[in-house]
Amino acid sequence: MNCVRFLVCAIGFSAFYFAVSAPAKAPFPLGTEVEWEKLIEKNNSTVSKEFVESAKIIHDRLLYKGIPYENISQKWERNYLASIDKFKFMRKNGVDCTRLLRYIFINMLQLPYNSLYPEAPIISHTFADINSVNAKQLKNFVRIPKTQNGFRPQTGDILAFPGHAIAVLDPENCISIQSSNWVCKNIENGRCVESEKGLYAGVAIYKLASKRFCTNGLWKGMDAERNKFTVAWRHRAFNTWIEKMPQSAYRKKRITLNGKNLAGKYIYFNGSTVPVRTTLQSNNKKTGMQTVHVTVPKDAQTGKLKIFWGTGRPNICETVESTRSIIIERRGMTFKKVSLK
Repeated sequence: MNCVRFLVCAIGFSAFYFAVSAPAKAPFPLGTEVEWEKLIEKNNSTVSKEFVESAKIIHDRLLYKGIPYENISQKWERNYLASIDKFKFMRKNGVDCTRLLRYIFINMLQLPYNSLYPEAPIISHTFADINSVNAKQLKNFVRIPKTQNGFRPQTGDILAFPGHAIAVLDPENCISIQSSNWVCKNIENGRCVESEKGLYAGVAIYKLASKRFCTNGLWKGMDAERNKFTVAWRHRAFNTWIEKMPQSAYRKKRITLNGKNLAGKYIYFNGSTVPVRTTLQSNNKKTGMQTVHVTVPKDAQTGKLKIFWGTGRPNICETVESTRSIIIERRGMTFKKVSLK
């Protein structure tokens, strides 16, 4: 998906105890379960699957020791950017809602995030207050339309109101990932009977506690009238993928691809540094799925396809990969896979 793409999966043991660390956390409210494998399988987007995998890594590390909630200062920001292990830094020094989202998108998913200030977070007021100035930071995102009663987000979408932002993990079951200064810990008969507050709330896999504000995939707000979501955003990389492609193809021949948001997109074939543009064959307005044609470059090699999801001039750093490889053949010969630099 990006020039450099990896997930930090190993968890190192440390005997050093940080006084400000939040306690270990299971998902809240207690008893909440995430069906990780089913959630990965349910998502067609390659990036959505990786988002779930990233959330699972955070979940597993929270079971060892939590990350507290902390208001951010300029000193915090400077030290965060200078830190090598940013997860360990957050565990020691805390993190607020929008800096957690930055960590997930930039450091775990390796995606371009803030389009105006590449290393900066996007604060909740920027997400929520739509104007020409804020729009300069949001070019990597598209707005999700609001229904009459709320939003119907997908995995990886960001929901926000002035003062808070969360990322959706399991849309149907109202489960998010967030850092907050308040979360419901236990719920009985639809009411919160125990909560985590302040420093010890922090980062959590969190199921919205009140069905009045989230049920059956319809998200209205964060458990209170004053905290209704005002806007929803989807990173462009989550909205582009190949669902069907041929197993093999010949150089300089046209092939057919089916997937989401493929019309007019640039495709990088393995071994070729020049992308080729797709042409639309058909568009299903109900599902958003498109069938497109593209011509295989003369220097293509066996390997995965990379689809440019960004805007403007195509570059390989803003691409998502197909889930499998395409075999490039010619007159009984198969061109072996080589890696794009």
